[in-house]
Amino acid sequence: MACGIWAPVVAVVAFAAASTRRPGYDHVADTISKLNAQGTHDWLWTGGLVTYAVLMGLFALGLRRRFGNSVPVHVLWGAVLVHGTLVVGMAAFRDDVRPGGFFTPEGALHDVLAGMAFSALVVAMLGALAVARVDPAMIPLRATTWSVGAAMTAIGLAFLFTPAEVQGIPQRAFVTLAAFWIIFLAARCMPPVETASRNGADPV
Repeated sequence: MACGIWAPVVAVVAFAAASTRRPGYDHVADTISKLNAQGTHDWLWTGGLVTYAVLMGLFALGLRRRFGNSVPVHVLWGAVLVHGTLVVGMAAFRDDVRPGGFFTPEGALHDVLAGMAFSALVVAMLGALAVARVDPAMIPLRATTWSVGAAMTAIGLAFLFTPAEVQGIPQRAFVTLAAFWIIFLAARCMPPVETASRNGADPV
């Protein structure tokens, strides 16, 4: 489960470090994808995305081992795994340099993959809600998932109508909420230390 905590942390640190190396990068206007848009290359940010994806894959396996083989669990861990896989695609296919998107085939593919990646997180939230319904200890997860999901939906819809000059602001709010939820999910699902030790479980 620890991988679910470290994955967003690694991504945030990599983004913060890479953004300082890019002259002219505007946190208000530029989306996160513009940091590694076509015609540019930042190995630090690309490496951060790939590391994030690997950690999310390990986190997905940890969720499966933690909760068993019910249908909601398969939805939860499967969606987390798909999310991580799609992030690799986002790193491989770069966004357009111009504000907005869908100006080139590669940029369009990047945008589609990004949308699918965050849609996979929404599916993971639905799986988490279903898992939490049968476990009283997960009541805080239910409440947080509903709150974060509602906020992300509102921000995502607002982003569609946000002028390109300020698109960086709602996107960062959206990503921050997603990162918070992933960390919260991992922390709530972390088995007690004594239980993990007794069962010989690894904190993935």
